[in-house]
Amino acid sequence: MPCPPPLTKPPAPSIAGGYTLSARVSLSTPKTAEGQEVLVVDGDDKVLKGLQRLLGDAGLVVTATPDPARARDQLINKFFAVALCDIDTQNPGDGIELVRFTREKSPLTTIVVMTPRKAFDAALQAFRAGAADIVSKEPEAVPYLRERVVAAAIEIKIAKDREHLLEDVSDIHEEFLRRMMDLSKQLVDLEDRILGRTDGSQDGVQLEFVNVLVVDDDPDLYAHLEKALTVEKGWRLRAALTGGEALDIATQATGRIHVAIVKDSLPDLPGSMVIKTVKQGSPEAIALLYTPPARPGGVGEVKMVEQSRMSDLIPSLSDPEQLVTSLGEVREAFRKKTKERRYLQAFRQQHFEFLKRYNDVKQRVAKVVVKK
Repeated sequence: MPCPPPLTKPPAPSIAGGYTLSARVSLSTPKTAEGQEVLVVDGDDKVLKGLQRLLGDAGLVVTATPDPARARDQLINKFFAVALCDIDTQNPGDGIELVRFTREKSPLTTIVVMTPRKAFDAALQAFRAGAADIVSKEPEAVPYLRERVVAAAIEIKIAKDREHLLEDVSDIHEEFLRRMMDLSKQLVDLEDRILGRTDGSQDGVQLEFVNVLVVDDDPDLYAHLEKALTVEKGWRLRAALTGGEALDIATQATGRIHVAIVKDSLPDLPGSMVIKTVKQGSPEAIALLYTPPARPGGVGEVKMVEQSRMSDLIPSLSDPEQLVTSLGEVREAFRKKTKERRYLQAFRQQHFEFLKRYNDVKQRVAKVVVKK
């Protein structure tokens, strides 16, 4: 395709493979292109050296190779702002395949194709493969080629700088939101201390009870837990001696179940089936599958059931007090969760309009930032 006229008339250049080796073209090269990396692929060694000097003087970092296979390795291992390739290196038409490869592996790279041909079909093939421009291999095109590569490198640098700026803006927004929420928490805690609510109560109301369902045909475990986990301490316990009774409680209970302790083997139903039904009615319930010791002095276990997997909560259970201790940790987790819900509720009430604007900006930034 025709090339733009040179910006200045080159001074009697020496030619190597159609290119001047002199880089003294009277162009004003923006310094913002400095440090950007360019890949040059051409089978003529003199052309490679000439382009290295030409583009290097423009502040660009040039990787030059006559081998398309090596060029592919370079494109896989690092990013180039511009790829400048000869259409016929190593064989006629090989450059088109390199253009396709570059476009696939490095979509942000600007591809400029060089060709000694005058035929329109060569340009058409290059553009279809993904080239941004095609430049004739003739001395008059050297100033345009230099300007085109530098301009493309600047565009990539600006785009990357913009992306980094937006990522920084997004990080600052997140940090600002965290700091605002921390301040909001401090205000809530200060209000609690002023009003004497230092035990995690909410507006004068004690922390909600932790409702525990114990399903075991042996009443000994329930009796022990009932003595240790009293109403005064914030617990409400219910017992079921069979799986069927547990299912009735789970489906008819007016309050949600926070913790279900289910024996693995019941007289009528498998413990896993009971847990599944409990979780359907109370999805956030903590489900514990309990295996009692097989004999006096033996060791049992307690597993936590989460969706389709189980994890050890008490791998060696020899004393019910171990379960009492674990349930105490569960209650503390509920207390913290209740407190966090209060923090979040207070923050939303105080900063509703800010949160709307924050989420809107966050979504807009996410659409612009290119995720790596």
